[in-house]
Amino acid sequence: MVACVLGVSLLGGASDGQEGTKAMLKQDYVPPIFARGPSVADPNFVAWLKTYSGPVKLPFTIWRTPHRVGSIGVHTTMPASVLRFSDGALGIPLDERLHQLCGDAEPCRIWLAGRLGESMPLPDPGPSTIFNVHAVHERVEGEGPHAAQLIRGDECLAIRSLKRLHCARGPDRCASCKQAQAEPAAPKLLDVCPNGDVARPTIEIVRDGETLFRPFDVLQTFASADAARAFAKKHGLTDVRID
Repeated sequence: MVACVLGVSLLGGASDGQEGTKAMLKQDYVPPIFARGPSVADPNFVAWLKTYSGPVKLPFTIWRTPHRVGSIGVHTTMPASVLRFSDGALGIPLDERLHQLCGDAEPCRIWLAGRLGESMPLPDPGPSTIFNVHAVHERVEGEGPHAAQLIRGDECLAIRSLKRLHCARGPDRCASCKQAQAEPAAPKLLDVCPNGDVARPTIEIVRDGETLFRPFDVLQTFASADAARAFAKKHGLTDVRID
Protein backbone atom coordinates (compact mmCIF):
# COMPACT_ATOMS: atom_id res chain seq x y z
CA MET A 1 0.00 0.00 0.00
CA VAL A 2 1.21 3.48 -0.83
CA ALA A 3 0.44 6.24 1.66
CA CYS A 4 1.42 9.14 -0.59
CA VAL A 5 2.59 8.66 -4.13
CA LEU A 6 2.75 10.30 -7.49
CA GLY A 7 -0.25 9.97 -9.73
CA VAL A 8 1.96 8.08 -12.19
CA SER A 9 5.38 6.51 -11.89
CA LEU A 10 8.23 8.96 -12.43
CA LEU A 11 10.48 8.14 -15.38
CA GLY A 12 12.05 10.71 -17.29
CA GLY A 13 18.10 19.69 9.49
CA ALA A 14 21.39 20.77 8.55
CA SER A 15 22.24 19.82 5.02
CA ASP A 16 25.36 19.02 3.12
CA GLY A 17 25.46 19.93 -0.53
CA GLN A 18 27.34 22.12 -2.93
CA GLU A 19 28.67 24.07 0.02
CA GLY A 20 30.39 20.86 1.13
CA THR A 21 32.70 20.98 -1.87
CA LYS A 22 34.44 24.03 -0.48
CA ALA A 23 36.17 24.75 2.79
CA MET A 24 33.39 26.60 4.60
CA LEU A 25 32.79 27.28 8.25
CA LYS A 26 29.44 25.93 9.45
CA GLN A 27 28.42 29.33 10.81
CA ASP A 28 28.99 30.89 7.38
CA TYR A 29 26.50 28.63 5.59
CA VAL A 30 23.29 30.43 4.64
CA PRO A 31 20.47 27.93 4.07
CA PRO A 32 18.17 28.55 1.11
CA ILE A 33 14.66 29.88 1.62
CA PHE A 34 12.00 27.40 0.51
CA ALA A 35 8.38 28.02 -0.47
CA ARG A 36 5.61 25.50 -1.02
CA GLY A 37 5.27 24.12 -4.54
CA PRO A 38 2.81 21.65 -6.07
CA SER A 39 1.76 18.53 -4.20
CA VAL A 40 3.60 15.35 -5.19
CA ALA A 41 0.19 13.64 -5.20
CA ASP A 42 -1.12 15.98 -7.93
CA PRO A 43 -1.80 14.04 -11.16
CA ASN A 44 0.08 16.74 -13.08
CA PHE A 45 3.13 16.71 -10.79
CA VAL A 46 5.32 14.54 -13.01
CA ALA A 47 4.72 16.76 -16.04
CA TRP A 48 5.48 19.84 -13.93
CA LEU A 49 8.72 18.36 -12.59
CA LYS A 50 9.97 17.45 -16.06
CA THR A 51 9.65 21.07 -17.18
CA TYR A 52 10.76 22.82 -13.97
CA SER A 53 14.27 24.16 -14.53
CA GLY A 54 15.31 25.07 -10.98
CA PRO A 55 16.46 22.96 -8.05
CA VAL A 56 13.64 21.48 -5.99
CA LYS A 57 13.37 19.89 -2.54
CA LEU A 58 11.38 16.66 -2.59
CA PRO A 59 10.35 13.89 -0.17
CA PHE A 60 11.88 10.56 -1.14
CA THR A 61 11.46 6.99 0.01
CA ILE A 62 14.83 5.29 -0.52
CA TRP A 63 15.68 1.60 -0.44
CA ARG A 64 19.36 0.85 0.03
CA THR A 65 19.40 -2.89 -0.67
CA PRO A 66 20.17 -4.65 -2.91
CA HIS A 67 20.88 -1.40 -4.81
CA ARG A 68 20.10 2.17 -3.76
CA VAL A 69 16.98 3.42 -5.52
CA GLY A 70 14.11 5.66 -4.52
CA SER A 71 10.75 7.13 -5.40
CA ILE A 72 9.18 10.52 -4.73
CA GLY A 73 6.60 10.45 -1.96
CA VAL A 74 5.96 8.25 1.06
CA HIS A 75 5.79 4.57 0.12
CA THR A 76 5.52 1.32 2.04
CA THR A 77 6.42 -0.89 -0.93
CA MET A 78 8.79 -0.27 -3.81
CA PRO A 79 6.99 0.79 -7.02
CA ALA A 80 7.86 -0.75 -10.36
CA SER A 81 9.56 2.42 -11.60
CA VAL A 82 12.21 4.01 -9.39
CA LEU A 83 14.89 6.68 -9.54
CA ARG A 84 18.64 6.41 -9.11
CA PHE A 85 20.71 9.10 -7.40
CA SER A 86 23.82 11.03 -8.40
CA ASP A 87 25.65 12.40 -5.34
CA GLY A 88 28.79 13.89 -6.92
CA ALA A 89 27.75 17.36 -5.70
CA LEU A 90 27.69 16.32 -2.04
CA GLY A 91 30.56 16.81 0.35
CA ILE A 92 29.54 13.64 2.20
CA PRO A 93 28.36 10.59 0.19
CA LEU A 94 24.60 10.08 0.10
CA ASP A 95 24.84 6.61 1.65
CA GLU A 96 26.65 8.04 4.67
CA ARG A 97 24.06 10.79 5.12
CA LEU A 98 21.25 8.24 4.89
CA HIS A 99 22.90 6.17 7.59
CA GLN A 100 23.35 9.23 9.81
CA LEU A 101 19.66 10.15 9.53
CA CYS A 102 17.96 6.74 9.29
CA GLY A 103 20.42 4.27 10.77
CA ASP A 104 19.62 0.81 9.43
CA ALA A 105 15.91 1.55 8.95
CA GLU A 106 14.66 0.35 5.58
CA PRO A 107 13.32 2.20 3.69
CA CYS A 108 14.70 5.63 4.58
CA ARG A 109 12.35 8.58 4.01
CA ILE A 110 14.26 11.80 3.52
CA TRP A 111 14.02 15.26 1.97
CA LEU A 112 16.52 15.79 -0.84
CA ALA A 113 17.19 18.93 -2.88
CA GLY A 114 18.46 18.74 -6.43
CA ARG A 115 17.43 18.40 -10.06
CA LEU A 116 15.83 15.66 -12.08
CA GLY A 117 17.83 14.43 -15.07
CA GLU A 118 21.29 15.64 -14.05
CA SER A 119 24.29 13.50 -13.17
CA MET A 120 27.78 14.26 -11.90
CA PRO A 121 30.61 14.12 -12.73
CA LEU A 122 29.78 12.45 -16.08
CA PRO A 123 26.57 12.34 -18.15
CA ASP A 124 24.30 9.36 -17.45
CA PRO A 125 22.87 7.19 -20.27
CA GLY A 126 19.42 7.26 -18.64
CA PRO A 127 19.06 10.86 -17.41
CA SER A 128 15.27 10.68 -17.05
CA THR A 129 15.64 8.10 -14.27
CA ILE A 130 18.26 9.93 -12.20
CA PHE A 131 18.02 12.65 -9.54
CA ASN A 132 21.13 14.77 -8.95
CA VAL A 133 21.29 15.44 -5.20
CA HIS A 134 22.53 18.91 -4.27
CA ALA A 135 21.72 18.71 -0.54
CA VAL A 136 20.39 16.28 2.06
CA HIS A 137 17.85 17.64 4.51
CA GLU A 138 15.73 16.24 7.34
CA ARG A 139 13.73 13.02 7.55
CA VAL A 140 10.22 13.06 6.11
CA GLU A 141 7.61 13.23 8.86
CA GLY A 142 4.02 12.09 8.45
CA GLU A 143 2.25 10.29 5.64
CA GLY A 144 1.53 13.37 3.55
CA PRO A 145 0.52 14.24 0.97
CA HIS A 146 3.66 16.36 0.86
CA ALA A 147 4.47 19.18 -1.52
CA ALA A 148 7.60 20.06 -3.43
CA GLN A 149 9.63 22.88 -1.88
CA LEU A 150 10.98 25.55 -4.24
CA ILE A 151 13.99 27.77 -3.58
CA ARG A 152 13.13 31.46 -3.50
CA GLY A 153 15.65 34.20 -4.22
CA ASP A 154 15.59 37.95 -3.63
CA GLU A 155 13.37 38.63 -6.66
CA CYS A 156 10.54 36.55 -5.15
CA LEU A 157 10.85 37.65 -1.52
CA ALA A 158 9.78 40.69 0.48
CA ILE A 159 9.50 41.62 4.14
CA ARG A 160 6.54 43.71 5.26
CA SER A 161 4.86 44.66 8.52
CA LEU A 162 1.37 43.17 8.22
CA LYS A 163 -1.50 42.32 10.49
CA ARG A 164 -2.45 38.67 10.89
CA LEU A 165 -4.65 37.36 8.09
CA HIS A 166 -7.53 35.04 8.87
CA CYS A 167 -9.78 34.63 5.81
CA ALA A 168 -11.13 36.44 2.75
CA ARG A 169 -14.42 37.50 4.40
CA GLY A 170 -12.80 40.41 6.19
CA PRO A 171 -13.44 42.07 9.57
CA ASP A 172 -16.98 43.21 8.66
CA ARG A 173 -18.20 39.65 8.15
CA CYS A 174 -15.83 37.52 10.26
CA ALA A 175 -15.28 37.85 14.03
CA SER A 176 -11.85 36.20 13.80
CA CYS A 177 -10.79 38.63 11.05
CA LYS A 178 -11.98 41.51 13.23
CA GLN A 179 -9.90 40.20 16.13
CA ALA A 180 -6.84 39.82 13.86
CA GLN A 181 -7.19 43.41 12.67
CA ALA A 182 -7.13 44.61 16.28
CA GLU A 183 -3.74 42.99 16.86
CA PRO A 184 -0.50 44.88 16.12
CA ALA A 185 1.25 44.35 12.81
CA ALA A 186 4.32 42.11 12.74
CA PRO A 187 7.14 41.79 10.19
CA LYS A 188 6.57 38.85 7.85
CA LEU A 189 8.58 37.14 5.13
CA LEU A 190 6.46 37.00 1.96
CA ASP A 191 6.71 34.84 -1.14
CA VAL A 192 5.57 37.10 -3.99
CA CYS A 193 5.91 34.31 -6.59
CA PRO A 194 3.48 31.84 -4.98
CA ASN A 195 2.65 28.54 -6.64
CA GLY A 196 -0.83 27.84 -7.91
CA ASP A 197 -3.75 29.94 -9.09
CA VAL A 198 -5.74 30.54 -5.90
CA ALA A 199 -7.20 33.62 -4.25
CA ARG A 200 -4.55 35.48 -2.24
CA PRO A 201 -4.04 38.97 -0.81
CA THR A 202 -1.74 41.28 -2.76
CA ILE A 203 0.96 43.81 -1.94
CA GLU A 204 2.70 46.53 -3.89
CA ILE A 205 6.30 45.82 -4.86
CA VAL A 206 8.85 47.45 -7.15
CA ARG A 207 10.90 45.31 -9.52
CA ASP A 208 13.27 46.76 -12.12
CA GLY A 209 11.77 50.20 -11.54
CA GLU A 210 8.23 48.98 -12.22
CA THR A 211 5.48 49.08 -9.59
CA LEU A 212 3.57 45.81 -9.44
CA PHE A 213 0.81 44.30 -7.35
CA ARG A 214 1.66 40.71 -6.54
CA PRO A 215 -0.24 37.99 -4.65
CA PHE A 216 1.70 36.54 -1.74
CA ASP A 217 2.01 33.74 0.78
CA VAL A 218 3.39 34.29 4.27
CA LEU A 219 6.48 32.12 4.80
CA GLN A 220 7.53 33.33 8.25
CA THR A 221 6.53 35.79 10.98
CA PHE A 222 9.38 37.41 12.88
CA ALA A 223 9.41 38.08 16.61
CA SER A 224 10.65 41.63 16.13
CA ALA A 225 11.77 44.19 13.55
CA ASP A 226 15.39 43.58 14.55
CA ALA A 227 14.99 39.85 13.88
CA ALA A 228 13.51 40.60 10.47
CA ARG A 229 16.35 42.96 9.55
CA ALA A 230 18.96 40.43 10.70
CA PHE A 231 17.31 37.74 8.58
CA ALA A 232 17.25 40.06 5.56
CA LYS A 233 20.93 40.89 5.98
CA LYS A 234 21.91 37.23 6.33
CA HIS A 235 20.01 36.21 3.18
CA GLY A 236 20.76 39.31 1.12
CA LEU A 237 17.13 40.42 0.84
CA THR A 238 16.65 43.95 -0.46
CA ASP A 239 12.87 44.50 -0.45
CA VAL A 240 12.36 45.25 3.25
CA ARG A 241 9.75 47.70 4.52
CA ILE A 242 9.16 47.57 8.25
CA ASP A 243 7.01 50.28 9.80
